[in-house]
Order: sequence, then structure tokens, then C-alpha cells
Amino acid sequence: MPGLSIDLSVPATERYALVIGNGSYQHAPSLPNAVSDAKLVARVLKQSGYVVQEYENLDRRGFEAALRRMIFDTGKGSEIVIYYAGHGVQIGNSNRLIPVDAEIDTIYDLPFETVSLSSLLSIAGARSRSLVVILDSCRDNPFPDRDAIVGLDAIPQELRNGFAAQDSPVNSLIVFSTSPGAVALDGDGTNSPFTEALYQAATAAPDAPLDAVLKDVRRRVYVTTNGRQVPWESSSLVETVAFDADPSVPGFQTTLSDSGNTEAPATPAGAPVALNLALDRKVRVGEALRDTADAPMDAVVVTRLPQFGRLEMASGERTRGLVPLSQMSGGVEGLVYANNQPELSALTMAAPSITDEFVVAANGEAKTVQMTLNVDPCDFHAGDHLDPEGVGVARYPNEIEIDAALAACEAAVAREPENGRFHYELGRVRVALRDLDGAEAAFVKARELGHTRAWHALGMLVIAREQETEGAARTRAPEEALALLAMGVDRGDPYAYHSLGQQLLELADDPGLKRQGFDLLSRSLEVGHTFSMNTLGYYFLQDGTDHYEPQRGLRYLRESADRGDIYGYDNMGWVTLNGAGGTERDPQAALDWYRKASDGGHPRAPTSIGRMYFNGDLGGTPDFAEAVKWYDEGLKRGDGWGGANAAWVIAQNAPAGLTVGDAAARAAKAVALRDADAAATAQQLLDALPADALDMGSQVLMAELGADVTADGAFGDGSKAALAGIAAQYGTVFPDTSLGRLTALGQLYWTTQKFRVDLY
Repeated sequence: MPGLSIDLSVPATERYALVIGNGSYQHAPSLPNAVSDAKLVARVLKQSGYVVQEYENLDRRGFEAALRRMIFDTGKGSEIVIYYAGHGVQIGNSNRLIPVDAEIDTIYDLPFETVSLSSLLSIAGARSRSLVVILDSCRDNPFPDRDAIVGLDAIPQELRNGFAAQDSPVNSLIVFSTSPGAVALDGDGTNSPFTEALYQAATAAPDAPLDAVLKDVRRRVYVTTNGRQVPWESSSLVETVAFDADPSVPGFQTTLSDSGNTEAPATPAGAPVALNLALDRKVRVGEALRDTADAPMDAVVVTRLPQFGRLEMASGERTRGLVPLSQMSGGVEGLVYANNQPELSALTMAAPSITDEFVVAANGEAKTVQMTLNVDPCDFHAGDHLDPEGVGVARYPNEIEIDAALAACEAAVAREPENGRFHYELGRVRVALRDLDGAEAAFVKARELGHTRAWHALGMLVIAREQETEGAARTRAPEEALALLAMGVDRGDPYAYHSLGQQLLELADDPGLKRQGFDLLSRSLEVGHTFSMNTLGYYFLQDGTDHYEPQRGLRYLRESADRGDIYGYDNMGWVTLNGAGGTERDPQAALDWYRKASDGGHPRAPTSIGRMYFNGDLGGTPDFAEAVKWYDEGLKRGDGWGGANAAWVIAQNAPAGLTVGDAAARAAKAVALRDADAAATAQQLLDALPADALDMGSQVLMAELGADVTADGAFGDGSKAALAGIAAQYGTVFPDTSLGRLTALGQLYWTTQKFRVDLY
């Protein structure tokens, strides 16, 4: 696990398992044993006290969701076990797991049709204390005679049987069902020889260290297959790991298909028990159940699991099927509901709550427990996507309703000052308000309270301070920001994978750092992070570079747009407008893409629409008034080209109702922003304007700052007095020249009308 030491004197805080059985392939041979293999291993892990997330026949997006769930469910103190039965291949030095919908038709399909084992190890390793990965997946290559690109370099390589040797992170163990490059056998029974041997060995010696169990597995498989298959492992374990399976305990852990109970549940009778509770990562449902007068409390057992969440004991002791909760640590009061909902967009929720239910029984009577779990207003208005410590309700920055979010999160922080999540979400609102000092204070507090995403937020805040008054142009981030992002990577934050990866790929000069950046972005992509798809798509579509691979780039961008990302929409607008990557030029399709991006809050999409109207891309005739309208929207969002372009259109074409003073004011705003090319273009216009036009521009800006002036170009006593009032109000001194005065006012404008730096 990168960068963080392990305290061997402290036991693991929880046991977590991700179990996947993929057998029903759509474009590859079926594997009849894979699902039953996964069920068998899941049974052992449940008996060992692991919280088991069990999946059958995952497609590519299902894999993404499962990995996101693992990030959400686990922390640094966890023992994590991952078991996968299904197809797998090697390509070069990379090993790939195959989702059931995988179809390899082109050399560019691999990132979106398979799952990288290296990325899986990195993602799980960053969130765990110890990691065991068991792979029963070395069957025949389902895609023979196919080539694909796996790394940053555009070198197609052949997909091959088996798995290559794989390095493991610190305190981890990777178990392969057969030796490197070899093929595992399916066997003649319900289960594969490897998984059957694993089950037999684990249950024969339930307390044995895992390395001893695996030695027995190798012997059993070797004998069963007459020496044709020998399991193999790669270990960096620094402590003993044992399953400690108890065959007498059927297990009571969340799966998607099997509660683990051994008896048919009683049919619920009478009115259900209704619980109205606050949604959190762990909800103390037992205490609420105890306080419900009509709930049966004597010898309560759980007979049906919730649909979405999982039930566990607050003490950390595993719950057990049909064992009375009174016999568990903490009794009924210790029963906890762990939120296990898929991530929800706050904008699509019918109400700020989720519902779930389970069934309890006592003395032969069963009751349905219906839960309404209310989302805290702070989570509802400012929860973040892919947040490892979030509650699964999220908004993108452009979706935050600032006034409501500020009130909600200030109240949440006051109510629960030791909850790092609320401090982090308050920081998001402060960034949206352009209050970077307030945001930093909130993020620092969140970091102190252990909130993973706070490291990324603080790193991006360093970058945002440079962008706050200087616009959208990207440059290499300060070392302070890179170090903070690296700490987020060490803690397994997908956003940190993306942001640091983007910095290294696009802005580092060293080829090794660029490859590291590509690997980080690819890791982010494994959990469905569309930002990384956009970055990689744009990177490979840069014509004239040594990394121009248009079909590869287009595949990344289309995947992003298919997932509803506004930046993917904007990129597809650019592709269809320009015929990028060899596509057919389609201005109407481009306008549709750009409008979708702009409606979602994209900062540069309005300027792109303005250019289309200026160039006459729609109908062949320029529409200068419409162009200025869209340019102004782009400028409002901090895009310097919106201001520079609007200034030139007004100066040269004089759309109705706009004057040369309006052009000068827009140019001054653009000069104050960070985009050097846009600022230079705007400066050229200012240098060509006469003094009265510059003064008129100053008057326009003064009026926008609240002064009572008329924009007539005659900068007389009234205008000078108004300027003196602005100088006193903002504590500034203005130059005496027309140009100096105007540009100073342009800079002052952005201190009062800051744009959303969190959208860049």
C-alpha cells in the first residue's frame, strides 16, 4: 500500500470481501463453474466474518460500480479479500479481467472492455491494511488472434492465455489458480479444481495461516489434475492472515443473491414497524427498533435482509443467520444498518430520503421493519461524487444551489463539529462562493478529522488560488499542490488519481512521469471517472503531436459523453464541429453538444457557441448579436476568450445597442484573466482604441461596480468623483492614464464578480 506504514500492533478494524463470478459471457465462451465457484468462496468468507459483496455476471459498468462500492465501504484498517472467477488474459506485462459484455473488436477497446488487475490492486491496496486477491480465471484466451493497446505508447500487443507474473503491494497476497502463462482447468464437477481445493483446505484447517492453506491447495490441485495445474502466488505479507472459518456458522452478510439463512423465513404479520431515521454511513437501527413499542424484542432474529444495505453489529462482531440478536455483542441495540445504496444524484431524487426494509422475527411472529432514511440537507445539497466517506448522494459543482447548501452545511457543522464529511461539504460550498480562505479552513478541518477527499480538495485549492483572478489557462501546478494530490492518491481517492494523473501526463516533461500520469488516469477510469476519459481523449486527439491517435482519443470521449458528462459533451461538440479525428463535420450536431454542455454549466461551451454564430456555421450567415450574447456568458464564467471575442465583434461590427465602450470594458476584463493568448488579443484592441473609447469602457465598468455614471466617454468631474468613491470603497489607487485606469478597473471587477473556479 503506497506511502503509508502499517502498525502491526493494532488489529484490523473490519473484514471485507468482494466476490465476483462471471460465467454468462455474451461474446466469449461461457464458464459453467464460475458462478458456483464464487458462491462457494463467498460461503467460506461469510463463515470467516467478512462483510461480503457478492456479484454474478458483472458487465464493465457493473465492475465500475463494484469498485466504487469497495472504496466507499472500506478504510485503511480493513482486511480485504477479492475473489474473481471468470475469463482473464494477459497482454504484455498487464493482466486483465473480462466482464461478461466484453467485445474486443479494435486495438482501442481494451480500457473499456476489460479491467486492469494492476489498477484493481492499487485501488484496493490504497484502502486496505492487508489485501488478498484470489484469481480463478486463467482459462483459454476468449479473444484469440486479437491485438490491443494497453499502455501510453501506441504499440499493439497480442492477447494471450493465462496471467503474467504480477507484483503485489506491501502486505498483500495474490493467488493465481495456475502458474504464470498456464491455463487453469474447469474440471468435471460443479466447481473448478482450484476453488474446490480452496474450499476443502480452508474448512479442513479453519484457523490455519493462509500460506499453509495455500500449500494444501497446491497439493490438492496437483493431485486432482494429475500434475497439469499448479496454483501460484505472489506475496508481500508482513503479518499472518487467516480466514478463521467456522463451518458451523452459515453466515449472515449482505450478498446480491443469498442471505445465508438456513431456514425459510416466517411470513410477516400485522402492521409493519416504521422507522424514520437520519441517513448516515452506519445507522443505529437496533436502538430505534428497541424503542418501538410494538416491535417484538424477545429473542429477535433477522429473517430477511435489506434490499440495498447490509446489517452488522456495532461492536464489529459478525451477525449470524437465525441467531438471536440478544446473543450478539450489544444485543438488539447493537444492530447497525450500513448504507449500501448505489450513488445517487441529488437532482434525480424524488425526495431527500431513501427507503429500505428487512424482516425480524421473535416467538414465531415476523415483522417487516420499514426504514425511511432522511438525507441530511448538507449531504443533499453538497455531497460529492466518488467520495470515499460520503453517504452516496452527490452533486457536481455546477449543480450546487449555493444559498441552500451554505445554510445546510453551516448548520450541519454546528450540530456535528467532529464530522469531517460536513466540513468537507461546507468547503465545497465555500469554493462555489469564491471564498477560498473559508474553503481552506473547512478542508483543513476535514483533513484533521480523517476525510480522504480533503487532501485532493486542498491540492486543487492551491491551483484555484492561481486561477481565481487569472482565468482558465492550465499550467504546471505548484509542488505544494502536487504533494497534496499525491497524499490523496495514497489514500485511494479517485479524484486524486485523476488530478495528479492529468498534471503528470499533460504537463510533465519526463517520459517516466508521463507514464505515471497515464497509469493514474487509467486507474481512475476503472471506477468510471469521466474526467479521466476526457483528459485521455483530448490527449490522443492533439494533431501534430507524437501522441496523436485519433481513433483512440475518440473512444475515450464517446465513453464520457455516453455517461452524461458535461465535459464529454463539450469535447464531442469540438469533435463534430471540426471533424476532428477524421470524423465528418456536423455543425448542427456540434451546437447540440455545446448547448448540452452549456446547460450543465460548462465554462467554455458558451464561447464555443458564440464562435459558431460569429463564423456563420449555422445557416452560413454570421449573427453578431447572438455571438456576443454567448461570448458574454463565457466571459461571465471566467473564459478570457469570451471577453476578447466579444470585444472585437462589438468594435468591428457594432451590434445594435452596444458601443465601443462596451467593447473596451469586455477587453479589460479579458486582459485581467489568466489566458495569455486571449489577454494578448484583448490588449491589441485596447491599444488601438482612442482615449475617449477607453474612458467610456471605464465608465461601463464603474457602473457595473455600482457607480452612478453615464458611459459617454467624457471623463469629467462626475466620473472622477465616482472613481474616487470606488477607490475608497475597495482601498485601491487608480492610474491617471485612460488605459491604466481601464485595466485596473478590469482587475477590480474580478475581485467582486469571481467566476466558479471549481468548474475548470
